[in-house]
Amino acid sequence: MKTSIKYLLFIGIFAILGFSREFLFVNVNSQLYSLYYHHSKFILPDSLFFLKGLDYTSLYFLKFPFTTVYFLAYFFTSFYAVKFICAHKKNAWWVFYIYAILLVLSGISMSYNYFLNNQLGGNEYTFSRWLMGIAQSPIVTFFTIASSKLYNKFQTEQKPQL
Repeated sequence: MKTSIKYLLFIGIFAILGFSREFLFVNVNSQLYSLYYHHSKFILPDSLFFLKGLDYTSLYFLKFPFTTVYFLAYFFTSFYAVKFICAHKKNAWWVFYIYAILLVLSGISMSYNYFLNNQLGGNEYTFSRWLMGIAQSPIVTFFTIASSKLYNKFQTEQKPQL
């Protein structure tokens, strides 16, 4: 498969993931706002019918499995994008390591906040959300592919000319 087609395929997948994630979380957050402040102005789209009738607490805690699903979707898309686009297949493992670091740091931050501060909000929660924001975006993929291409170019320029 041509490299340009691979780029377009993965950009398309990232676009679908991004738009669907944004659609889901914006609507969930709007529904949470509506439930918390007892506003009936917001109506969930029909495509999110499975969220209708949920109380505030259930909807709030449902965001964690949604985050996990999108984390995994972005991880697998990133892993295979790097694997199929980069010349060295070992570069895909860097995606694995980066995602593992993001997950561990986020988990430590949330655990610290929950067990030591007895809360789910605060600076630690904000830091954890920021890390998950990186994981749920194509940033890791784009930097990995770009650095791989730069490294390959650097290596070819360093080879002695005979």
